Amino acid sequence: MADKESKLTLREWLAQHARVEPVHYKKIAAALERDPASVSASLSIEGKQAQEGNRPAYFLRTGPGLYQYNDLCEGAVDEELISEVRSRAADFNRATRREIRNEIAKLDLKGFDDLARILLLNIRARIEEAVEVHKYNGTVVLLTTWRDDGGRSPVVVYAKKCEYEEKVGADIIREIRGSLSTYQSNQGVLITNGTVTPEGKQEALGFSSKTVKALVPPVHIIDIDIMLNILLESRTGVRSKNVEVLLLDHEFFKRLRRLS
Repeated sequence: MADKESKLTLREWLAQHARVEPVHYKKIAAALERDPASVSASLSIEGKQAQEGNRPAYFLRTGPGLYQYNDLCEGAVDEELISEVRSRAADFNRATRREIRNEIAKLDLKGFDDLARILLLNIRARIEEAVEVHKYNGTVVLLTTWRDDGGRSPVVVYAKKCEYEEKVGADIIREIRGSLSTYQSNQGVLITNGTVTPEGKQEALGFSSKTVKALVPPVHIIDIDIMLNILLESRTGVRSKNVEVLLLDHEFFKRLRRLS
């Protein structure tokens, strides 16, 4: 029995003996005539490789030292097909990002203000307490606070509506920072569907030059790319569709061949 089982790989042994009930790795090691540390290391390596490859591992860890065969891994044998499906999904997602970007550019200032408040809600601002303090030239200025600091420190938010692919420079960052003292705030936020230039980002980080950083209040940036990330990750403004992919169950037919 041991001679026969010792020729099996760890995956094959689990597929044959650990489909219904989990088995301790020391018992697996004994059946395969392997060192327990070696079996444990193999399982650990497989778990890490599965995570890095975004695929199911061939085992499930059900308790301390207990491992069971993962039937889901059999649906992942055709890596080429799965890679193609993922590639097509990525193409769809990129197209959706472009469509959302276009839709945001079409919003009027009121619609953009509403969108900005939704984004603030997703980054844990007390949006229910937000107050509009100014509005000018396609920009709405809001005063709010963070949930995580108990509402102690006011935050000045500039919601700046831009045209499609419009660039936003350092001037708006300086304007936000200059307004902080007016509202007794120590930080600001820029929300814009434009693209902040490298100079604008440097200014937001507090760099007076490429290498010298000044001690100034921070200005957090949510430009179009970050905005799209928040919307997609929070499933806001998009609908998710699950696609069922049917793959050949090799183990099923292998078992049938053994029975015949």
